[in-house]
Amino acid sequence: MFDREMRYLAASRRWLCDYNLQQENLIGCCHYEIFPESAEKWKAIHHRCLAGSTESGEADSFVQINGSVEWVKWESRPWYDYNGEIGGTVFFCEVITERKRTEEALRASEARFQKLAANVPGMIYQFVVHPNGSQSFSYVSAGCHELFELEPEEIQQNINSLFKLFHPEDLSEFKESILVSNKTLEPHNYQYRIITPSGRLKWVQAQSRPEKQFNGDLVWDGVMLDITARKQSEAQYRELALREQLLNRLASQIRNSLDLDTVVETAIKEIQQLLQIDCCSFCWYKPDMESPTWEAIKEAKNPNCRSVLGCYPASVVGPVTENLLRQEIVRVDNVATFNEPIHRQLLEYIGYQSEIALPIKTLSGEIGVIVCGHCSNPRPWTDSEVELLQAVVDQLAIAINQAELYAQTHQTAIAAKKQAQQLEQALEELKTTQSQLVQSEKMSSLGQLVAGVAHEINNPVNFIYGNLAHARGYTEDILNLLKLYQQAYPQPTEEIREEVDAIDLDFLVSDLPKLLSSMKVGADRIRLIVRSLRSFSRHDEAEMKAVDIHEGIDSTLMILQHRLKTKQDNPQIEVIKNYGNLPLVECYAGQLNQVFMNLLANAIDALEDCFSSNDLHKIKDNEKIAHPLIQISTEVLETDKIAIRIADNGPGIPLDVKKRLFDPFFTTKPIGVGTGLGLSISYQIIVEKHNGQLYCFSEVGQGTEFVIEIPACHSGNT
Repeated sequence: MFDREMRYLAASRRWLCDYNLQQENLIGCCHYEIFPESAEKWKAIHHRCLAGSTESGEADSFVQINGSVEWVKWESRPWYDYNGEIGGTVFFCEVITERKRTEEALRASEARFQKLAANVPGMIYQFVVHPNGSQSFSYVSAGCHELFELEPEEIQQNINSLFKLFHPEDLSEFKESILVSNKTLEPHNYQYRIITPSGRLKWVQAQSRPEKQFNGDLVWDGVMLDITARKQSEAQYRELALREQLLNRLASQIRNSLDLDTVVETAIKEIQQLLQIDCCSFCWYKPDMESPTWEAIKEAKNPNCRSVLGCYPASVVGPVTENLLRQEIVRVDNVATFNEPIHRQLLEYIGYQSEIALPIKTLSGEIGVIVCGHCSNPRPWTDSEVELLQAVVDQLAIAINQAELYAQTHQTAIAAKKQAQQLEQALEELKTTQSQLVQSEKMSSLGQLVAGVAHEINNPVNFIYGNLAHARGYTEDILNLLKLYQQAYPQPTEEIREEVDAIDLDFLVSDLPKLLSSMKVGADRIRLIVRSLRSFSRHDEAEMKAVDIHEGIDSTLMILQHRLKTKQDNPQIEVIKNYGNLPLVECYAGQLNQVFMNLLANAIDALEDCFSSNDLHKIKDNEKIAHPLIQISTEVLETDKIAIRIADNGPGIPLDVKKRLFDPFFTTKPIGVGTGLGLSISYQIIVEKHNGQLYCFSEVGQGTEFVIEIPACHSGNT
């Protein structure tokens, strides 16, 4: 407190302490004597206060007595005496030097931060989510203009001015990532796309760390960086990697598959997926048709695109055909501006707005083409895409050439294999035919022999058979005459009586008719055998004739009768005939009898084998085999066919043997016993000669049945 002469009237301890005046006796001393360095500014302030003014200052410098400068906040006003006159001034002062230094440091720090923020790439920001859920940017650096083409104030005043730049596909995910960071308090890191006011597409990376505030706010301090160049580089590297991957896959496909369709289909699918185009197809040029034609054979497309598979005359494709034949790439970035009207009309019909076609020429001279089309919008083709497609075409050309070479080699191998098979088959057929000829010649010779024997036997038998009736009549006449003699001369002479006793006349009279009857039975038997031999041989019947099938079966049984009888080691084989009411059947009777002979002889062989010394245990274990049986059945089928079944109760045939029964030269009999042609010839006679079927049904231990089915009538045969 001062008087009008600026002499101290009073001073607080704080004043004394702040200005280092504890040792001074200030009362009555002039302020300017204490602070001789006081600036004129302070003297002017004091003068105005003594004139009645109140002065103040928030931050002014003040030089202390030791020469140091302090910063003060002050206020000076006049005080009045009892008369209302200004008695002097009262000076209130607060030393704020530390605060001032802090503020100066803060300003310096702020300046450094602003300079740093201005030079750091991207935008430094402070993003706030308030307790009520509202969001704002409390700070945005000047870098936002270069990044977003917005001023900091725009973003701070309206957060949506930034959000509306987000790519529509990214905004919701960005907000979701903020919510996740809000809940977990984990650092926020997100990459998104924006479209600037000038229309540029940019990639931005936001990195920040959240911090909870005392007032409930959640603040993210972070930076947003322009990573467009990095993303473009990544896309380029990714494209290169995908290109290499595609080419490697194609190369692998070439190594792993020599099928042309597979290679082409793989190539167009990979191209369509890699380039993200609507359709990719492969076509062949067909110059040898009625008119030159392009044929699209494979395609990979989006569902909403029209299929291009099919044939297109070269006249519809237009002059670009000549370009493709000259191995020139046809590149149409925008169909609407394409200056060739014929091809443009075709592309508009298909629905393409952009097209690129790359020709391929194979070693054989064929021309193919890979066609890429885009339907949704015009799609300019980049040089890198053209380079990729050209590389694919080169790989595909190699694959096609290899596939063609493989196909030619494969066809040659198939032809050689087929020729070898034909030669082998011809050799087998030759061997079979030779054996069949031998067998047929044997059968023919046998038939001629049998027929000759039957003829030679038949003549004397007929002579004997014809004279037996006369001999019987003569004998009866002689016996009747003898009876009359006995009646006329009941007492014969001694000589006659001795002769009667010597020849045993009574026995002779009673036995002679029996002897003649026995001779007739024998003659009948011989005649029946002869007829069976002639019926079986039928060597003179080369044509198909209607015959009685039962007669052929009976003739065969008659010839085999000696094998059916009881032998030393084998019991008699019983034959049961269940004949149906068959019509006369058109057939080659001699050949059919040969089949009956083969099947019946095999049945007898199977039954006789059961009684060999090695198989006696089978007979004891199987009562059926102890009574060997052959059943022969015939019937008329509904399909105008007849069936002949020959079954035995023998041991049956194993499955592996049954599969080969009708193979030529296959036999289970010892060497020298069978030729292996019996069933094979029988099969050919039934199937090839009579258009029938020959089946075998057999299980081990259950016997065997052969079934012959042949037509009863062969239309057109004579």
